[in-house]
Amino acid sequence: MSTPAKAPQDITTPPWAKRRSYFDLLLGASCVILIISNIAATKGIEFGPLPFELPPFTNGNFIPSDGGFFLYPLAYVLGDVLSEVYGFKRARRAIIASFVAAAFAAGCFLLTVALPPASYYENQEAFAIILGPVWQIFAGSLLGYLTGQLLNAWVMVAMKKATSGRFMWARMIASTLVGELADTIIFCAIASPILGLLAWINSSATPWSGMCISAWLRLCSCLSVTR
Repeated sequence: MSTPAKAPQDITTPPWAKRRSYFDLLLGASCVILIISNIAATKGIEFGPLPFELPPFTNGNFIPSDGGFFLYPLAYVLGDVLSEVYGFKRARRAIIASFVAAAFAAGCFLLTVALPPASYYENQEAFAIILGPVWQIFAGSLLGYLTGQLLNAWVMVAMKKATSGRFMWARMIASTLVGELADTIIFCAIASPILGLLAWINSSATPWSGMCISAWLRLCSCLSVTR
């Protein structure tokens, strides 16, 4: 009676490739979230009407934001997790990798927009509006993300050392305020010239309200994590 043949073992796979790492999953999630949120942010949205006005955080009695408002805070939450678990160096590696991935995606989109459309393709203008943002807006978004995330990670790790690992909720809130503020200021400084002075004044509520919404979502997430 013959025994069934055993499946040949894969001896070509190196040991490091067989090890699973949550860092790799978090890194991939960070890249995907940043790319998707940058695309979703091309759509402006408003919440309201409210029974009051609160400039510069409201546009009249509406709260303005963009379509990426619920995704972008997740990138900062992942940054907090990476900083808390893996330290500043690996968090910095993930942040830079996400930045490079988003920049590469934007470059591919710009190249695709520049290519001549087919004679039967009728959506070139809409495609260009969504995936071909002006370079200053794109640069402001990515540079703001890079600076804000690095500051967020640095504050998170520095406060962890100062508090001996205690008060995680305070670390997440403080890092949120520092990172989001730097992100918003850099984006405004780079993108405002191309928006024009009048347009910038009229739309100034959007980045600040977006920062508040993002900070509020992160506060809720950090409270749920630390309970």
